[in-house]
Formats: sequence, structure tokens, C-alpha cells
Amino acid sequence: MLIEASLDFGGDPEEVWKRVSDVERIPEYWHGTKRLKVLESDATALIATAKFAFGGSGKVRISTNAAAKTLVLEYLSGPFTGTQTVRVVGKRLEATWDITLHGIFKVGSGRTAGHFRSGTVHALERLANGIGSTDSRIAERQQTQT
Repeated sequence: MLIEASLDFGGDPEEVWKRVSDVERIPEYWHGTKRLKVLESDATALIATAKFAFGGSGKVRISTNAAAKTLVLEYLSGPFTGTQTVRVVGKRLEATWDITLHGIFKVGSGRTAGHFRSGTVHALERLANGIGSTDSRIAERQQTQT
């Protein structure tokens, strides 16, 4: 399942990147992630367990690239596997999910895709509005493919 969303914002891209890259605050912005517990870390990434608001938990590898202002979450196990990528590109936030659903979530994939899309849009809004931006708007480019 591929989900893409983007949002233009009026604030400082460096401030938005600070929020995006603050791994400990992921549950604050991404409400589908109820809790993250870091298990191990090294210079390139950290491994954590994620507890999801919709049920289930899994293991995730999280890495940041400050030069490219990119956060990558690789979901290694759980109700879905694959990647979530969040980037700050100028004054635009971009998020892409490229995941495979498992178990009961696969059965309701159409409905689940809608929840992922909606949650992503809301997370981008929270990340942008956290810096006090009032003129953020959802870009026309929102697309879901299964």
C-alpha cells in the first residue's frame, strides 16, 4: 500500500525539521503510534518497539538524515511492515508510506488505508502548526495506491 501526502507551511523549515527529527516525540505528532521504547541505538539508527493506537505492536528501525532533512522509519515486524519517510523540502512537509498490511488489517485494507491517509495529514498539520504556522495548506498531491 502506498500513501503519499504533503503540506505546505509558512514557518521556519529548520524548526519544522527539529520537530520531525525528534524521535522521542513521534507519538505526540503521529497519533497512530501510541508509544515508542528505544531498545538499542548506534551512530546511524535506533531500534525501538512501537505500540500502535489501533492495536498491536512491532519493531521499528528509525534513522534521520539532517542534510536531507529526512526521517525514515522501517517497520520490521507487527501489523504492517515497510517504510514511512517524512521529509522537509523547503517549506513543504512530505510523507510517504510504502507498507504491507498483515493479519486482520489486510482484510480491511481499504478502510485501513483511509485511516493511514487521514492520520498522516493530521500529523503533518500538527508538525507544521507546532511552529505557529497559520497559513499551512494541504497540497493537491494526496494519493493512495494499493
